[in-house]
Amino acid sequence: MNRMPHTYLFALCVALAATVPCAQAQTDFEAKKFIIDGIEAYRSGEMNADSLFALGETHSELQPLAAYNRGRSIMEQEGEPLEARKAFQRAAQETSDPSLEADAWHNTGNSLLMEDDLDGAIEAYKSALRANPRHDAARYNLSYAMRMKNEQDQEQDQEQDQEQDQEQDQEQDQEQDQEQDQEQDQEQDQEQDQEQEQDQEQDQEQDQEQDQEQDQEQDQEQDQEQDQEQDQEQDQEQQPQQVEGQISQEDMERILESLERQEGEIQAKLRREKGQGKKSKIEKDW
Repeated sequence: MNRMPHTYLFALCVALAATVPCAQAQTDFEAKKFIIDGIEAYRSGEMNADSLFALGETHSELQPLAAYNRGRSIMEQEGEPLEARKAFQRAAQETSDPSLEADAWHNTGNSLLMEDDLDGAIEAYKSALRANPRHDAARYNLSYAMRMKNEQDQEQDQEQDQEQDQEQDQEQDQEQDQEQDQEQDQEQDQEQDQEQEQDQEQDQEQDQEQDQEQDQEQDQEQDQEQDQEQDQEQDQEQQPQQVEGQISQEDMERILESLERQEGEIQAKLRREKGQGKKSKIEKDW
């Protein structure tokens, strides 16, 4: 980082020779002494330079210079950037010197740039150029910060595009998964429906077969009954019918059987009588 400009040291020496009212002589004198001691400590690399410049900020006229030098010493010692920026802001607001104001804004921008606050750094460099359009370091750092900002924006755009692409890919994957799930569900439903239809068809076929078997059995039974009835009718037709006033064959057979029995009884009786020496008269009913 650049050392403290010699112009501010020369201005400080001139200020030390200036006369001040007696009421402020002791206070401003002590403040100037703190500023001078701070410059010596800054040049020697001592750590207490910023605290000496802080004491020098009580000077009635050199307060902006002391504040600027304090900010520089804090940055050189890699102290708290926020404290350095506060000191630069006090210097920029209180000074009437455009060069000092431009340097204060320029160092404010450097502090912000080190913290990657590109937007803040760009605005600080612009303020430096407004105070001093010939500030080459502020112009260079402004260009550098804007280039970094563009790269950062491009990276952010790329990251956003990648995130959007990832989100779109995830959405597409989810949609594909949902479509696959729906297709699988539809296929399963179709398979279940087909199985149910097959089961129903099988049940219907079984019912039809059973009905056909039952119908066939009933038809066979009816046919058998009809055949039996026809056979009986044919038998009855083949048997001789009894003519009215005639003896049936069965009656004739019974009569013949009765005559044969009577004949047998008569013959037996004759044999018995013959054996006893008697003659019997044979009597017949016909």
